[in-house]
Amino acid sequence: MFFQEAPADTLNYMIAGFAVILGTMGLYIVNIIVRFRNLRQDEALLDEIEAEHA
Repeated sequence: MFFQEAPADTLNYMIAGFAVILGTMGLYIVNIIVRFRNLRQDEALLDEIEAEHA
């Protein structure tokens, strides 16, 4: 008659997908923070060099 199969068990794949997405987003945020810190350090160095030449 009718095929009565259980739905596919994909919970583990969903959890793995979310872990990959959240991990990637975390790395991106850390990358932005590090770049911002480096930018501040470069700005301070340029201000120091400018003060020496003025």
